Amino acid sequence: MTEAKCEEILVIGDFPDHHPEQGLRDLAAIRPGADWEYISLGTQGPDFYRDLFFGGYLATMQRARQYIAQKLADSPPGRRFAIIGRGLGGLVGLWAAADNRTAPIQCVVSISSTPNLDYLKDKHPHYGWPADEVKKALLDWDVSYKVPRIGSRAVLLIHSDNDSEIRANWAEEFFLLATGVSKWPERWDYHRIPGLPHVWPGSLGEPCREALSYTKQWVDQYLDDTAVVPSR
Repeated sequence: MTEAKCEEILVIGDFPDHHPEQGLRDLAAIRPGADWEYISLGTQGPDFYRDLFFGGYLATMQRARQYIAQKLADSPPGRRFAIIGRGLGGLVGLWAAADNRTAPIQCVVSISSTPNLDYLKDKHPHYGWPADEVKKALLDWDVSYKVPRIGSRAVLLIHSDNDSEIRANWAEEFFLLATGVSKWPERWDYHRIPGLPHVWPGSLGEPCREALSYTKQWVDQYLDDTAVVPSR
């Protein structure tokens, strides 16, 4: 009988993701021999246009969080996970670690992402952002307040120096906050990569290859780490 693989990499795409395949296999291939799954947050559908915030962004990301929680709950004993997310997939990955405190998530890599959804106010200026319900939802989705729940999971943040969607200073400020709050600040790291595009091209240039290299080093380090560190 063939022994089941004990490692799995979850790669979470951006939303809306118009080019889901670009860079996907490169991220998934960083750990030869590990199982992997791509979790697509999807492209723009009818609900997105009816209500881009609640029906589009929030509904899509909430479904992804629920799917990951169920997958972790159903995983066989001994299986360990690394989560890699691009764009809003990075935010979903951080929430997956915070949501599932006892799950065997060894590390998270968040690429070109954000700790909250406030940037959508600039991206979609005509939406009714001042509404109280929207304000509460924006606050509820800010993972900055949940850093202690991420526990000892190793978190790597990667961002561009000039991201077309999400400003680099948000990732840097989140890193400074997280390392000030976490009981395990040494298990957090941040890299700013000049020229890293928010949407990866079909042919990866040097900035994307640099991001892949940092991601591989991080995942290898913490999937190989057999030390038991308390998560609370």
